[in-house]
Amino acid sequence: MLPSATPAITQIVYGDAAVMIEVSGSDLETRRAVTRALRKAVLTDTPRGVVDVVGGLESVLVRFDCAQVVHDDVSRDLDRLIGDIVHTDGDDTAARHFLVPTVFGGEHGPDLAPVAGELGLTEDELVDLFTSTSMTVDILGSGIAPMMHGATFPDSVARCRTPRANVAAGAVMVAGHNAIIGPAPGPSGWRILGRTPLALFDIHRDPVVHYAPGDIFRFRAVSESEWSTLAGRPLEPVGALTS
Repeated sequence: MLPSATPAITQIVYGDAAVMIEVSGSDLETRRAVTRALRKAVLTDTPRGVVDVVGGLESVLVRFDCAQVVHDDVSRDLDRLIGDIVHTDGDDTAARHFLVPTVFGGEHGPDLAPVAGELGLTEDELVDLFTSTSMTVDILGSGIAPMMHGATFPDSVARCRTPRANVAAGAVMVAGHNAIIGPAPGPSGWRILGRTPLALFDIHRDPVVHYAPGDIFRFRAVSESEWSTLAGRPLEPVGALTS
């Protein structure tokens, strides 16, 4: 369900063939929950002429075919969807829960020590803090990477001064108060705390990932010796996480 205090929702003309829906005001949890609900509503009940929907952290870009419809047509349909969200209890889809085994530090987490130092923590304290918090997936980023918020760091974590050209698959990374897991190798400017041996996706499955925006992630520290046992296992939902 959506939080009760709905923030301001504004439509902005975005070029000749798009509308940006911006969510502002209220608290971060509410803004992002409303944004996720808006994205799902547009994808579920897609207005005529809409050809693409891009969900951001606190905005949704709606692209349409201007040969079929004009801004006013799309805006009217979006107003209806926005009204439905504001005047109902929101998304009744239950969040799935995921527990992610992670090897922290060492070769798998080269930024653990420097990030801990910047936050005034020991490495163990940072791992304890990170693994004690449940985080909510906001969007699926590049390569269907789950990007989530909820990390309770004492301060915002800076990105790398120089992005890495090739980060290993399964890297558990942080920036600001957000976390992300890289499903496949690729470049990144996020700070790497550790790495999970689990496989996040399977191209032979539909959908290729089990997780979606709104799902809950929790991380669990495991030892290097457990890597071979867990390597390649799929990341799948578990029962409700407990504190």
